[in-house]
Amino acid sequence: METISVVRTKHNARRALLAQYFLMGFVFSSLLSRHPGIIDIYNMSMTQLSLTMFFMSIGSALVMPFCGYLQGKYGCKKLSAMGYVYMSMLPLLAVMPNIIVLYIYCMFYGASVAITDVSINGNSIIVEHAYKRPIIAMFHAFFYVGMCSGASLGIVFMSMGVSVFAHLLAVSAFALCTFFYIRSFFLKETPSKNYRSAGFRFLFPKGILLLIAFIALMGRVVEGGVSDWSTVYMKSVIDFSENMAPAGLAIYSAFMAFGRFFGDSVRRRYTSATILLGSCVITALGIILLVSSLSAWLSIAGLLVSGLGLSCLVPVIYSLAGDRKEVTPAMGLAMVNTISGTGFLFGPFVIGLIGDASSMRVSFLYVLGLVLIMMTLSAILKSKTKASV
Repeated sequence: METISVVRTKHNARRALLAQYFLMGFVFSSLLSRHPGIIDIYNMSMTQLSLTMFFMSIGSALVMPFCGYLQGKYGCKKLSAMGYVYMSMLPLLAVMPNIIVLYIYCMFYGASVAITDVSINGNSIIVEHAYKRPIIAMFHAFFYVGMCSGASLGIVFMSMGVSVFAHLLAVSAFALCTFFYIRSFFLKETPSKNYRSAGFRFLFPKGILLLIAFIALMGRVVEGGVSDWSTVYMKSVIDFSENMAPAGLAIYSAFMAFGRFFGDSVRRRYTSATILLGSCVITALGIILLVSSLSAWLSIAGLLVSGLGLSCLVPVIYSLAGDRKEVTPAMGLAMVNTISGTGFLFGPFVIGLIGDASSMRVSFLYVLGLVLIMMTLSAILKSKTKASV
């Protein structure tokens, strides 16, 4: 009976995490799908819109060095309660009195998202260890199932003339109710006695973990750039209507999910470094197709290929960070995120700045350059891991 209870607990935790990843993607893409509407509400330029992401990233970067300590002291399940905070904050992003207050609010929003994100990813590694086989890619697949669903709902709501605030309020209410139910099934991590007795320590990666962190940095900028700006790109460059502009995001998210559904089987056949290098090559081809095309269908095909290329990137990086023997899973994730989280400081802002100065098409050439840097770093990681075997 005890064995059955343990297995049931493990399965319930996996299902709850799948639902939570779906929720996080659903909330995220619901906000992204309304970027054109938020531009209109606050009368923003591209650069000003990018500053909302910039301040979210500042909030994330400020709390990220503390996340490893907080997880070690309180455990992943307790820290995941920050999900209630950022889900509640979502609709208020559309009703700030002015753009300055919006930027300050975005900073607190980004901080709460970052703490939730690290706690949920830490819990996913705990569940993967309980299963003793790769399952993280499946969790991240459901994030993009949520993103595809959120973008699709955005198309429906905009076609119906639903306001940005009403849309985000409905999403927030749904997410909060679902999160309240599923959170009870998360596995409870026993806090480390060392963290309870020791003070705060700044966690900074070294060696192979530092190289992984810089690959994660490039990956998060690229993935975030495509996610954050694809809707604006389809509206301003491809000339889609506002209600149909999220279609590119929906296609990109669908193929991110598709790739991640098969990601765990790919991880069983190839080394992590090989997967990272292959992902970079496919992503580069997708971005090239996107920026070189004048056709709506070829642009969508570029987003599709980019989605496939990026699909396994984050699960592999998080697994590499969480499996380092010199650190705990939570510490490994926190140290990698300390570096990679700063990518959102310059990524969205530079894309918006280039978009204002030139065009969104030129902005995505910047994204392509980052993919090529990531490809080089992945090749170095592959050679280093091969030498250490």
